[in-house]
Amino acid sequence: MAHMTRDIRVEWVDVDGGGAAHHSMASVWAERVEHSLLRELQLPPDRFPRRRVEVDFHRALRFGDCFTLSLQISQIGATSVVYLWSARICDEVFFSGRTVAVFVDDEGRSRPVPDSLRSKVDSPRI
Repeated sequence: MAHMTRDIRVEWVDVDGGGAAHHSMASVWAERVEHSLLRELQLPPDRFPRRRVEVDFHRALRFGDCFTLSLQISQIGATSVVYLWSARICDEVFFSGRTVAVFVDDEGRSRPVPDSLRSKVDSPRI
């Protein structure tokens, strides 16, 4: 299964007026890690726009917190890729989520996921 982890620090720009990480940052951080994974797999991140993003918040991250975001490809469909991701400090989960991205051509039309991705990922087909 293709996966990637990144250590991230919650910066001042990431927080709301109360000092907690703004909810929108969860998907931003996950997308950054996803794009790092796709670049490592030598695939263009801009060819995989979002179809669905789901986030569950378990605890608030605060300004200055350092956490590890883990992301893995959980499924590959005909035209889509499903990622599962979570943010942890030690064994404690702060948020977790799921992203469905669709592979598209230059005109934004969905296309079959490239064989080059399938060959690099040990993942069940949906």
